[in-house]
Amino acid sequence: MPIVDTQDVSLVGRTIGNYKVVQQIGEGGMGVVYLAEHPVIGRKVAIKLLHASFARDSETVARFFNEARAIHMIAHPNIVEILDFGQTADGQPYFIMELLSGQSLADRIAGGPMPPADAVAIVSQICEALQAAHEKNIVHRDLKPHNVHLVGPPAKPIVKILDFGVAKMTTGWNNADSGGHSVKTRTGSLMGTPLYMSPEQCRGSGKLDHRTDIYSLAVILYEMIAGEPPFTAEGVGELFAKHMLEPPPSLSQTAPQTPPYVAKAVNRALAKNLEDRFPTMTAFKEALNGRMEITSPPGAPRPRPAEQIATLSGTHHTTSSRPPIEATTLSSAVAQVGDDVLPRRNRKGLAISLVVAVAVAGGAILFLRSSKPAAPPPPVAATTPPPPVPRVEPPPLPPPPATVVIRFEAEPDQTHVFRKRAGSSETEDLGQVPIDLKLTKGDEKTSYVFRAEGYKDRTVALDASRDRVQHLELDRLPAPADKKSAKAAPVRPKPPKRPTIHDADGLAVPSF
Repeated sequence: MPIVDTQDVSLVGRTIGNYKVVQQIGEGGMGVVYLAEHPVIGRKVAIKLLHASFARDSETVARFFNEARAIHMIAHPNIVEILDFGQTADGQPYFIMELLSGQSLADRIAGGPMPPADAVAIVSQICEALQAAHEKNIVHRDLKPHNVHLVGPPAKPIVKILDFGVAKMTTGWNNADSGGHSVKTRTGSLMGTPLYMSPEQCRGSGKLDHRTDIYSLAVILYEMIAGEPPFTAEGVGELFAKHMLEPPPSLSQTAPQTPPYVAKAVNRALAKNLEDRFPTMTAFKEALNGRMEITSPPGAPRPRPAEQIATLSGTHHTTSSRPPIEATTLSSAVAQVGDDVLPRRNRKGLAISLVVAVAVAGGAILFLRSSKPAAPPPPVAATTPPPPVPRVEPPPLPPPPATVVIRFEAEPDQTHVFRKRAGSSETEDLGQVPIDLKLTKGDEKTSYVFRAEGYKDRTVALDASRDRVQHLELDRLPAPADKKSAKAAPVRPKPPKRPTIHDADGLAVPSF
């Protein structure tokens, strides 16, 4: 079937499956999401469509349907439900899923650090859902706060995990309950989001199993409690180096209110080696809730010296009790490493060098004692040392400006939004609704005009103090009066008045 490029064509009003598309509610680099409604029973759903430009790539289409099949196979209440999937008449792949209310975990984290008990309650639900996925040999591989949705009351939300688009079937589809289909990814390709990727993902390793999800979930939990992830960097390469080499700071230090068993559980889940993490999501959940004793994993390697790791990753800090040193090269950093990490061959050479040094020093002392004292050196005029040059600290960099997003929606759909320029009557056309406008956070108000042909203009003044959705319904203009009916009826002339004829007695005689 030929595929029509409809990526930029709205599908509002069309029918997909048994549902009529109502409006677009989201869009990403790979696809678009619409709100749709069943015309008979009124059920509302979300329909996710792959962009037509990607629908020509069989591997991308297979991965798209892989997401629907993976979610359907797991069938867990904490994973978004897939109702149907297929292709439109134009050949555009889609699947229909339940419509979720509430907010994403990313939005919840943006509100500030969470109490450890609340964070653990949310992550425990994620553990249960991913345990069910792992038992089906499905690894998510792209866990991040944007892929977790919170439904229901904020005090006790219900978790829904989204987006299994890069999920990996660790044993393939060729088993009894898989249908015999196979989905492959390009060898060496990186799957995931750098802030939450495991060390093996950062290396591009082909050895990925369910413990990769354990690492990513631990990063998310760390961010929920501390307010920021354990590793941040300006560049992706530096971030990868930290994931692979640098030990994470303990939650006990960054968030002192964290219970010790939670901090220990997160630290073990963030182990660099797969074998050193928890064996299952269930074990991770039990440790987070204090129902499992956390011990060091058997055969865990000694962590690398902090100074050496800091040099490799581009930072220069130490976690030891000694005062920090300004290490600028690998050799200067290694110079601070204790004797217990030097190779045995170097220890032997060091001992010999010490013996030789002591012997030379002793000979020098005997020679000085036996020789005559040398004449004292001539006095040197005392000079005043120059005052130390004060160290000027560079000014701190200003923090990046905070931003907010204002979403404009209106009825009818052909409404355009115009922004009034400050101090002028001119307006700037921002485009047709829906529009997501990213602004620098501030309290200054700006006027926006909603305009559609055949409707009255509406003006609102909004500030950029917070994220918001502005939805308006425009009023229709009154229909113009009918010009034909508006014309006045022609005035007919009155007939002329006939003269009255009187008879001889003075009585009026009718005339005919």
